[in-house]
Amino acid sequence: METGPQQLDEHARFEAFFPGSADDFLRLLGAWSIPFALLDDRGAILFWNRGAARFYGRAEDEVLGHPFAEIVAEVARVPQAPVPGVRTQRYEASHRRASGEDLAVIVTRTELSAPDGTEGAFVLVTDLTANKRLERGLARRVAQLSVIREIGECLQSAMGLEQILRTILVGATASQGLRFNRAFLLLVDERRGELRGREAIGPADAGEAQRIWSRLAASSHTLRELVDQFEGEVDGAPSRVLAIARQLVAKLDDEDAFVIRALRRHATTRVESGRVLGVDEPVPERITQILGIDTFVAVPLTAEGRPVGLLLADNAITGRGIAGEDIAILELLGLQAAHAIERARLTDELARQVASLAAATQELRQNQERMVLNERLSAIGEMAAHVAHEIRNPLVAIGGFARSLLERAPRDRETTDALAIIVDEVRRLESIVRDVLDFSRPASPKIAPVDMSRLVLEAYELLRGEMDHAGIQASVEDADVPDAAVDRDQLFQAIVNLLRNAVHAMPRGGSIRVRLRRFPHGVEVAIADTGIGMSEEIQAHALEPFYTTKHDGSGLGLTIASRIVRDHHGEIRIKSKEGEGTTVLLRLPAVPEGDDV
Repeated sequence: METGPQQLDEHARFEAFFPGSADDFLRLLGAWSIPFALLDDRGAILFWNRGAARFYGRAEDEVLGHPFAEIVAEVARVPQAPVPGVRTQRYEASHRRASGEDLAVIVTRTELSAPDGTEGAFVLVTDLTANKRLERGLARRVAQLSVIREIGECLQSAMGLEQILRTILVGATASQGLRFNRAFLLLVDERRGELRGREAIGPADAGEAQRIWSRLAASSHTLRELVDQFEGEVDGAPSRVLAIARQLVAKLDDEDAFVIRALRRHATTRVESGRVLGVDEPVPERITQILGIDTFVAVPLTAEGRPVGLLLADNAITGRGIAGEDIAILELLGLQAAHAIERARLTDELARQVASLAAATQELRQNQERMVLNERLSAIGEMAAHVAHEIRNPLVAIGGFARSLLERAPRDRETTDALAIIVDEVRRLESIVRDVLDFSRPASPKIAPVDMSRLVLEAYELLRGEMDHAGIQASVEDADVPDAAVDRDQLFQAIVNLLRNAVHAMPRGGSIRVRLRRFPHGVEVAIADTGIGMSEEIQAHALEPFYTTKHDGSGLGLTIASRIVRDHHGEIRIKSKEGEGTTVLLRLPAVPEGDDV
């Protein structure tokens, strides 16, 4: 190869700066802080400068003659194939220090050829480890912020407190979230004056963790789907971590309680090896025993300057340390969680107030309806009492004379039948007058303990003849019920009225079933028949006075029974269907235990 004039000039200039031999040049390269190596044609190290020794932690005498790729444990990230005519290549690779630390580097390799035909390579290494670490940190931070954004969206769409709590816990622990092993939520209960463990999530032990995490790894659920699938209880019983959370209870005024001190602090409480960092005080042994771990963090949840709860998180299964950046992102979650919890509480309180207002409005409307009804009934009652009183005396006289004539009448069929009709009709009118007087002159109940089973049987015995005559089979399903706090005579009248109505509803026979059973603080009596039943329109008016579908009724039997039950602070319901029968349900207060009424 011929040397041109320009090349001779470059050599001359080079020799002007570096007069002397190649040894002088190597000494210059050897002092570089940049890692540099000279390789032979087999890739073995011929020269190893001070920068390389310091960078890799290997002295020159350790590496000379050894393959460069083995010494640095090189793994090229993007393997480079030789390009014909190109003597210099740059590529990213992973190298390793003598200490075992992995390094991210860019390798600049230049192939060399000596005039005598000797081949080799010049290798220059640029350290990218810090840059790569920064890139990974930024990528992780972006991912965490993305998770926080997704959790925030879930919290914004969550409608109730339970769903909000699930979102917080799943966000703190899921692989799509902040990746803590376990999380516990304690909420402030102002009514009880307590900070109380409410919810928790996480595996109870390594075996359970392996099963749960393997199953989740095989699926591709989004964070929202994981929230929807969350179950704090297993087969109706609290999970083991939920049982742990419910042991974390403290009074809000107990300043010595660890969870209360953590709640009142304006910063996250970090606990390592059983001691609170920053103040270097021990954590009470009871807390570490309950949690089963002595390293965790506690983030206070504060909204509008008011504490609403405490979020505890740990890595009890993997034992992974809790880094500062993990805590920072958990605090962001805590900030969103506090406002979401407060929003849910305010919404619940507003709903309670609206429900209370609606109930008050309904009660006011009912009271107004009762007042109007009572005024109307009072007027009707006064008029009915006056009319009934005026009718009663002549009616008694007519009935007495009719019965006397019937006894002494000649034995012709026509006269006897006519007098019998007069006697029956007078008896019916007397019954109606009696109902009207009972309705118009209600008496206050005289409350005493009453054996309901016995009372029902007495009413049944009174009407047994009517039932047998009508071809009706009756049964009483007795039960172990407490005594009722009622007026015996009034309730007896009510049950007789209801049984008689049932008999009249079955002109062709049928069956009546009376069932007694207990319910909280009361006794229930159900009278069911298989009669003609009632339409919805008739049911709507069944309890109104003087409303009847019978040609010989007063329309007061059900009304009187209903009033008696209401006067006893009880409840009456009618369930009926045309052609299938009617059930009248009475609920009456029981005698309180240990009370003689």
